[in-house]
Formats: sequence, C-alpha cells, structure tokens
Amino acid sequence: MKKFNLLLLTILLALVLGACGQGEKEESTESANNEEESYPQEPIEMIVGFGEGGGTDTMARKLQPAFQEELGESVVVNNMPGASSALALEHVNELPADGHTILFQTDLVRVFPAMGMTDLTYDDFEQIGIGTMGIANFVVGDDSELETFEDVVNLLKTGDAKVAVAGIGDPWHLTLEIVNSVVDGDAEIITYESGSNAAMAALKGEVDFAISGVNEVVDLLRAGDARSLAVMDNKAFDVKDLGEIPPVTDTITELEPYVPEGTWWGPAVKKGTPEHIVDRLKEVYNNALQTEEFKEFAEKNAIVLIDTEDPQDYVKKVTEETSWLLHDIGVAERSPEEVGISKPE
Repeated sequence: MKKFNLLLLTILLALVLGACGQGEKEESTESANNEEESYPQEPIEMIVGFGEGGGTDTMARKLQPAFQEELGESVVVNNMPGASSALALEHVNELPADGHTILFQTDLVRVFPAMGMTDLTYDDFEQIGIGTMGIANFVVGDDSELETFEDVVNLLKTGDAKVAVAGIGDPWHLTLEIVNSVVDGDAEIITYESGSNAAMAALKGEVDFAISGVNEVVDLLRAGDARSLAVMDNKAFDVKDLGEIPPVTDTITELEPYVPEGTWWGPAVKKGTPEHIVDRLKEVYNNALQTEEFKEFAEKNAIVLIDTEDPQDYVKKVTEETSWLLHDIGVAERSPEEVGISKPE
C-alpha cells in the first residue's frame, strides 16, 4: 500500500509540475503576444534630414499615410536639415530604441565614415528597407554639342570638362569619379545646392554637363529642355512619356561592376530596437511599396524600385565600397578604418 501511495504521489506531482510548466509557457507566449500588440504605444515621429519639398522629404511624406494606416497610430514627418542629414542621425541615436522614432535616411549614410561628418555609421541603426532609388544620369541642355555618352567620355579624357554635381561626396560626384577612374578622365567639378540646380547649370551653359538623378530632372526631360545621354546602370531606363535612356555599359563595359549608382532612400531605427518592432516596420514598409498608388508615383517621378533582400547587408556593402573609393581618390577627410569600416576585398 505504501508503494502504491508513493507511486500515486509521484504521478500527481508530475501532473502538477507539467501543468505549471504549461502555464508558464502559455504565460510567456501571451506576454510576447501582448508585447507585439502593444506597439506602437504613442505617436511616431519620422525624421527627415533635409528641408521640406526635397526628394527625401517628398518620399517620406508619400509613405507616411501607409505607415499611419497600418500601425494605427499618428505618424508625423519632421524635418531636421543640417550637415547633409548627419544631424538627423545623431538626433535619432540619442532617443530610446523603441521604434517610435524612425530615421528616413538616404545613401549619404554611406559617405559619413570617410567624410567625417559624424562618427555614426549604418551599424548604429537597424535598416528597415532600401526599396527606392534615384538613378544617376548624365544631363545636357537641348542645344549641347554633346550627343552621346561616348562624347562625354571623350571630353573627360581631354581633362577639359566642366561638370556640375550637387556636392562633394554625394552620389553624383561619386558617379563622376567612378567614370573618371575607369576611362582615365578628369574634370573641373562645380557644386550646386541640388541635382536639379546642377542640371539647370548645364541648361544655362555654365558647365558642359551635369550629373543628377533622373527623378530630379524628369520634368525637364519631358519638356524637351534637357537631354539625358546615359544612366549609370547596365540596362536602359524607361521614362514614362519619354522613352528609354541608354545605360553607360553600352559604351564602357568596364563600368559594369559599379552600377547601378544613384541615391537611395529607406527608413531605419536605432540599433537595439526590439526585433518584433523591426519586423513589424519592415512589413509595413514593404506593403507600402507594393500599393498601386506608390507604384504610379514612382513611375511618374522616374524612381526605381529596387529589391534588397537584406537591407543591413546592402548598406554595409555600399558603405565599405563608397568609403574606400572616397579614400582612394583622395577626397576623404579620414580613413574609414577610424570608424571600423573594413576595406572590401
């Protein structure tokens, strides 16, 4: 009888412990679910590191309604211009990593390590997605004597070219330096406040040609005031109501490893943001890009939709490539190694 009672007690104890374990498991699952459902808990601020009306601001405000609808909370776009958006990075980095502050960043994050505008790098943030891009193109006025990208290359080889870009270290300047390094060219670089202003300089005859984003000059192209001689890509770019712009690789096949080149946009949050929040924001962002409204907006404005399966790895790769390119051509303010950017193989 004693053995029977002991066996019965053992069975009862096992059942009690199992029930406790199951209860703890259910409680843990319920807690995780509640945590996910609790985001967001307050209005979300989307920080743009440039002024109102620019390409980055326009992109953020186009996506803002989709974020607000899907997250069920107010999403406000706030502009914080300064130091080519480096101030915006530092601002977001000073706030809690809770997903309630989103940095709407640009490709300029890849030049900061070399140009020394901030010690922050891509690695201080979790990339939500890189899904849109403004492709670089070579622009001339309608009455320019330059007819093809081959003419551009020949002019660069003489060393007498005057070229307009938005700024030293920006993607349009990088495009010029890449082409020069491949064709052994040189040029006098003149900077303007934006790619659009650089293109206007070409139309006025202040420079031989400009490099900007197709999205920045698409209205000038459609109006016939400007011509695009090539895009920095390996495939033609079809502009709605205009036609195709040929790729640079049709003329210089050696440019293949460096394309596509241009400016890109994408949201990010401070490193350390909980994984379930990062995943939720990725879902919201990807859904927003797939709406017919956004696709029509992108087509009209000559914005390229790109597929980056791993945005963190993508930004790491382009940061390494760009940082060391700037260093190797002698325009970097410091070695990328100072902020932990490895040299790509």
